[in-house]
Amino acid sequence: MAAMGLADMAVLAALALALSVAVLWIVGARPHSHPTSPASPAPPVTTSFLLRDGALIDHDAGDFDPPAPPDGAGDDWSHLARWFAPRFALPDRPAEGRQTIASASPETDPATLDIDTSGARTHVTLRDPLTTDPAARHALLARLAEANAQSTALLHVPVPVWLRDPTGRIAWENAAASALPPAHRARLLTGAGRVALEDPARWFDLATHEDTDGTLIFATDVTPLVRAEETRRDFIQTLGRSFADLPTGLAVFDRAHTLAMFNPALADLTGLDPVMLSGRPDIFCFFDMLRDRHVMPEPKNYASWRGQIHTMIHEARGGQYREVWSLVTGRTYRITGRPHPDGAVAFLIEDISEEISATRHQRAERDILIAALDRVGEAIAVLSFDAGLVFCNRRFATLARLDPAAREAGLPLPDLIECCRTRFPDAALWHEVAARLEDRGPTQALTGQIARDADRALALSLVPLGQGQMMLSLRPVPAETPAEISGATLPA
Repeated sequence: MAAMGLADMAVLAALALALSVAVLWIVGARPHSHPTSPASPAPPVTTSFLLRDGALIDHDAGDFDPPAPPDGAGDDWSHLARWFAPRFALPDRPAEGRQTIASASPETDPATLDIDTSGARTHVTLRDPLTTDPAARHALLARLAEANAQSTALLHVPVPVWLRDPTGRIAWENAAASALPPAHRARLLTGAGRVALEDPARWFDLATHEDTDGTLIFATDVTPLVRAEETRRDFIQTLGRSFADLPTGLAVFDRAHTLAMFNPALADLTGLDPVMLSGRPDIFCFFDMLRDRHVMPEPKNYASWRGQIHTMIHEARGGQYREVWSLVTGRTYRITGRPHPDGAVAFLIEDISEEISATRHQRAERDILIAALDRVGEAIAVLSFDAGLVFCNRRFATLARLDPAAREAGLPLPDLIECCRTRFPDAALWHEVAARLEDRGPTQALTGQIARDADRALALSLVPLGQGQMMLSLRPVPAETPAEISGATLPA
């Protein structure tokens, strides 16, 4: 059978149905040149298909090949049922025994299917009294039904479609095209690519398909997409103005990894030419330029450089990328990656050199202070209700038997009090120490003594330092000094 063109389905659906009646009559009418005797009618012509375990093993339908569905799934029985579907409703699997299935329109189509199943064998017989070739007539009817379904779908698809014949005349259009205002219709038929319409404002992307009978023109409404792009562009511009005066460098890369926005601070911090940045380099080119200008650490392995960038992008999209870069210039940058809508990703670059310098200076001063306190005979610790153990000297850590790591990492106040209570049992004294710390800045110092079995007693002193901190000191008491607990008011 000759294959029908796409234009035949779209333009001549109604005519095809009318012509099919004539074609079917020519193909399928019984010959009348040699009438048979009423007493000996001619046996009806049938077409048979034999299957075993769902596989087609024989048939007398000429060059018939059961059509497979688009996904290719299923056995020959399911393919045969799909082929018969326009006229006959076959079960998913044949039932044991015999059954006869009438056509979907028995008033006008007297054809039937006889299905005889015995075990693994199934015999299907197509009977059609209106033709001498039941298989050929059914194939034609199935093709016409498919063409009619495709024509109906094309007619009602919510996208304007036109068929332009070889002479340039519009031979057919679907319902969506007919519903367009005349001015919009004319503009689309003379445009190409993306076409902007007015009153109301709409945008369409035009695509064409060349067929043997002409050119199909499709117009896809992309108005929501265009407006979303405009909104996103306006948002980026607004975001850029918001970050224009900030000292933090900002680089936003779209989902295609192209630099979509940057602020002046980015150029100031990286030394990159704003004109070059305005050229919208991709993210790999951007980091290559940073590396060339020594604005980021040199990679240890150049072969895995792009893999490192991919890792940065992946972690930034998850909001997990955060690194500190110590540059050869002596500056220190903090780089933070953040996800943005629609697959975009943003990198923030902050110069934290002064912060790092101040932290190092404070750490150096603290180290000097602790080193000095380590040379004092008294055991000294600075405590805070919120921070617990702020720091202590070596003498205090030894007396209290603290973990050496606690001198660096600190120790929560309840843990420190418990440690001291275990080392120097005096529930009332340590309860008073904890209570004074809870007052957050008492005006009274606390003094007392801690008795020890084998060693001399220790004098305890708790003195407020301000800002919620107090100094706890322990020192040996001369043997003749009696143990006592007293509270002395500090001078105002």
